[in-house]
Amino acid sequence: MTVIEQLKQEAGQLSEPLAQEVLDFLLFVRSRHATGWSMGFFERTAGAWQGEPLERAPQGEAEQRLELE
Repeated sequence: MTVIEQLKQEAGQLSEPLAQEVLDFLLFVRSRHATGWSMGFFERTAGAWQGEPLERAPQGEAEQRLELE
């Protein structure tokens, strides 16, 4: 049984107005989860950095680890 099914079952034991409110919320959460990124998100953000060029700082030396036997 999925989480949604379990929550629907629990909501069935509530009073009608409260059960409807819970089910409406579950539908809202499911719709928001299913849509993922908003339309045009990547088009608006990819390459949008307008500050100084980003540079990777020196990483230093890699640590020496014992060999596994």
